[in-house]
Amino acid sequence: MSQAIKHAVVGGDNHLPVNTSTAGVKKVFYRKKVRQLSHDIVLVEQPLQITLLWQEKQKIVSQIFSITMRTPDHDELLIIGLLLAEGVIKSFDDILQILPEDIDTQPSDSQVNKNSTINQWEVKLKQDVTPLLSSLERYQMTYSSCGLCGTTSLKSLELKNPQTLSKRSHWLLADHIYAMPTIMRAQQALFKKTGGSHAAALFDQNNLLLDVKEDIGRHNALDKLFGALAKSNQGNANKQSTAIVLVSGRISFEIVQKTVMAGISILIAVGAPSDLAIVAAKRFDLTLIGFANQDSFNIYHGEWRLMPTSQE
Repeated sequence: MSQAIKHAVVGGDNHLPVNTSTAGVKKVFYRKKVRQLSHDIVLVEQPLQITLLWQEKQKIVSQIFSITMRTPDHDELLIIGLLLAEGVIKSFDDILQILPEDIDTQPSDSQVNKNSTINQWEVKLKQDVTPLLSSLERYQMTYSSCGLCGTTSLKSLELKNPQTLSKRSHWLLADHIYAMPTIMRAQQALFKKTGGSHAAALFDQNNLLLDVKEDIGRHNALDKLFGALAKSNQGNANKQSTAIVLVSGRISFEIVQKTVMAGISILIAVGAPSDLAIVAAKRFDLTLIGFANQDSFNIYHGEWRLMPTSQE
């Protein structure tokens, strides 16, 4: 594997290091025919390679699971969320260790350590855990912009044995939905700096923001959110039954898949859903809401989970 994947360094004359998630860059700024030299802060995008290790017939098997583009930060959570969403593991307890690959070979130079990011990680599964090989075959290369790029289907999601979503009805207030995008936006630190990140947020039924994660990719942000939920042992049926997920972009089938696999019954987005996302929401009885803002939102399925309101 090339050193570029192991340590993609942000530096040089054109990049001024800020942290692992953002970078300072030089730019030429035009306003009203006036030109000036300036600086900007942009989102970092680097490759993340995930290698799975598990025991099979008294020997250790090693195989690359994914190479995906992401914003460096919360890599361990991203990995946990991705493995759960793909059905490779059933719970966080299936993982023995998540460690940087070849940690002993990392560069010792202080300047490189300051500006570089570890981009190769190994996931060691517990002795009695075998990963789903069909997921391995499809996940040799994925990208933050497209998720699984149309290779998933309703049938494949059914085969992952997703959780049955809570059937509790009439518990979410419409007024809470109106407020959620503004609440999430106020906590999007990377978006404030760069304007280039997506976000995924977790709310409870009282409109309390429990967590928010950001990344250059919509799918990655959601994986980080669900990875944190699983690792914190909050991912149980009682708490999931009245949890709500809000995403900053559109809703694709993959976003629905990850939400269903996490056992969350309400998915909200500031953007539009795809037709397959709506079909999947109906198949798994997920409440699906799009175009949410402070004045309005659309419900595409599962209105029965909302509190009754007046009709005009």
